[in-house]
Amino acid sequence: MEESSLKTDAGSVANSLSSSVGRQAAAFIAIAFGISWLIWIPAIRLGAHPGTGEEILAFGTTGPAMAAIFLSRSRRRARTVGLAARLLWFGLLWAPCWAVYILSDKMRGVTPNPSLRFCLIVAVLAAIPAWIGSGATSSDTGVWTLLRTLAIPQNWKWQAVAFFSLPAILLIPAAIMHALGKPLVLQQTSISVGPWIAYGTLMFFRGLFFTAYFEEPGWRGYLLPCLQRNFSPLVASLIVWVPWALWHAPLDYGRPGGRNLMFYLQTRVLSLILMSIVLTWLYNRSGGNLLTVAIFHAGMDTFPFVLPYSPISLPLVVVWVLYVIVADKMWRRPSG
Repeated sequence: MEESSLKTDAGSVANSLSSSVGRQAAAFIAIAFGISWLIWIPAIRLGAHPGTGEEILAFGTTGPAMAAIFLSRSRRRARTVGLAARLLWFGLLWAPCWAVYILSDKMRGVTPNPSLRFCLIVAVLAAIPAWIGSGATSSDTGVWTLLRTLAIPQNWKWQAVAFFSLPAILLIPAAIMHALGKPLVLQQTSISVGPWIAYGTLMFFRGLFFTAYFEEPGWRGYLLPCLQRNFSPLVASLIVWVPWALWHAPLDYGRPGGRNLMFYLQTRVLSLILMSIVLTWLYNRSGGNLLTVAIFHAGMDTFPFVLPYSPISLPLVVVWVLYVIVADKMWRRPSG
């Protein structure tokens, strides 16, 4: 039966591409890529790269969320939400987003003395995650349905799993290897404990507001549920991985110096396939909670760069992924 389910999934891919699911997925991918690449490619050609013009490139990262919000609009106003509520949410999010970006850039040494122009650009940039987050109070039923779980935890158990799983996978083997006298990988080696904690905290929230908020409403909030109407969670994860990986192409190859093929295979193929499956598992287990996958996404962009780890952590991630596939029988298509 399980083998038959996999064959059914594989055989239905071509048919589904011409179905309403396929059309919705194609529209999302086209809009997301269009927004991101139309910003990234000119910015990169004009000299933006890590350390210079990052705030401009960040505008391009909004593509998946913007595409999902645009396609989710229902124009039905079944809920009555006052403008004051949305403005309050917006204000509560905007100031922290702006401060996180400015302070994290200062701690990284990228913009140690931010100019007025830089602060104004970041103020506009910070308005985007604030607007996305305040979508939890949108009066449009479709947008509210998409974004409400980005601000509402629902089940703290799964937010905790999303936050602590990667640190556990990194730190437990690191402690064992350190006790055995084995070398560890540590990206930050020249700062004391206090600044290290501050740096890690700022980078986590930077990843949450300026990466996860920009990506997860699209990849997991819109595209994944769309695909899971026709495919098993495992197959849907692999389908999501394809545009998710390719979407990064201008950033990977367009910058001065670019990235080599080995980097791409390690980061965009192996790592993103594994993370796509874990994110699907977290999304489904948390009842479709966007905050859960946003927390995990921010963590996977932060913890490997601020925590010590051993090279044996990667095989442990593979074991974890295999476990969740088997435990949840992710190859099975949803009933109904």
